[in-house]
Amino acid sequence: MAGFARQAVILSLSRMANYGLMIISPVILVRVLTVGDFGRYREFLLYASLLQSIASFSISDSLLYFIPAHPASSWRIVRETAILTAAVSTCIIAGCYILDLVTGGALVGQYRLPVALYVLLFVNVDFWESFWLATHRTSRVFIYTASRLIVRMLVVVGVAVLTNDVATIIWSLIALEGVRCIAFAGAWAVMDRGAQEPPIENIRRDQLRFCVPVGLAALLYMISRNLGSIVVVKWLGAAALAQMTIGTYGEPVILALRNSISTAMLPELVRRGAQSAEAPLQLWRRTTVVNCVLLFPAVVLLAWFAEPLVFKVFGPSYRAAVPVLQIFTLVIVAACFDFSPALRAINKTRPLVTSNLVAAIVSGVALIFLVPAAGLVGATLALVVASFVEDAYRAWAVGRLYGVTLRKLLPWMRTAQVALCAVVAALPVVVLTWQGRGGMVGVIFGSLLYLALFAALLMATGVEEAITLARRVRASLALAAFGGR
Repeated sequence: MAGFARQAVILSLSRMANYGLMIISPVILVRVLTVGDFGRYREFLLYASLLQSIASFSISDSLLYFIPAHPASSWRIVRETAILTAAVSTCIIAGCYILDLVTGGALVGQYRLPVALYVLLFVNVDFWESFWLATHRTSRVFIYTASRLIVRMLVVVGVAVLTNDVATIIWSLIALEGVRCIAFAGAWAVMDRGAQEPPIENIRRDQLRFCVPVGLAALLYMISRNLGSIVVVKWLGAAALAQMTIGTYGEPVILALRNSISTAMLPELVRRGAQSAEAPLQLWRRTTVVNCVLLFPAVVLLAWFAEPLVFKVFGPSYRAAVPVLQIFTLVIVAACFDFSPALRAINKTRPLVTSNLVAAIVSGVALIFLVPAAGLVGATLALVVASFVEDAYRAWAVGRLYGVTLRKLLPWMRTAQVALCAVVAALPVVVLTWQGRGGMVGVIFGSLLYLALFAALLMATGVEEAITLARRVRASLALAAFGGR
């Protein structure tokens, strides 16, 4: 469990670094770009992220399953993964490029060429994170993603400050990804040991069987998650997309934390699944409670301090993002319950596809009614509805495949304890900061007070996962202090 926890922490930091352009750059870019220009920049990233999900098709994620299953042939699996990624990404990007031409630019329009080049360079020779994680070298993951963040941030922010031109920012990103792709292709050629490793029978067929449902699930997830943004930019314009981007600003952080824990957990679930059918579920339940411990405080603090956070960090021009942020906190609640690792651990990934398809349909129907009635708020509400529908379907699928009822599947009692602690800790904070929450002093004071009360309540009520997490944090801090002497 200790090794898994360490991997989860390192990967969380790494994923947050990987989301750096969406986490840190908006704080700076809103100061140097107009609302409309920032919206156009975000429109490019929106199209690129969707096409990236299609082109990568979660092929690199298959390393997390196949390397633990075939540890003696890790570099052979890497080679097959890279070849499959190159073939799929080239076909997908070419197809989308032609489709956009045929439809007169209805898909991405003026961003057709830059999006195609950026995605092709971004997804290829980018298996390193999954490879290092599958081989228990998580420190390299952090170094890789942190370095990538620093360079991308310097390029994006530097170009924005110097030129104030969206097109120049986009082309600088493309050039940077080209340099990265060439450099790591050379590193792979030097490090590859696949020729000396034993062959694996039917590895391509097995990878395709694994990747097709997982890739479809990832694609449908991206569609259901970003359908609202697409509708907003097509219907309400780039400036409205800028407001929604700020309102859902915390999503990359939340997804990085949740997905990092899930990704680090998957190889361990696969190993425990070989021991007994119940062992993977026990670890999954404990991880779900940890998700709640980490994310429920974010829900409370973002909902209460939404207005001062938006005004102070991004400026009063983004006033429309405040209600979006407050409603978005419900998506964070849904994110605590990640059923995908439990399904992927037993290689039953079809429910992931179905659940995301259902969520995409629900999101589309909700957007039809809610956006005309409530604009940005309606688009956010559609995202909330889709998130809870997706979780409900996956919960049913996991219970059916593992042969357990919903009552026994979820850690209801410990989750309720965490939720109660989160609500009770908020009451004195609301009272004490009612008058002063408009300034950053009130935000900082209220947040620190809330976190202290929340932690104390978790300890007092005896939430096992919270106590274990606190012990590990204290042990890590003590080790760091001792090592620094």
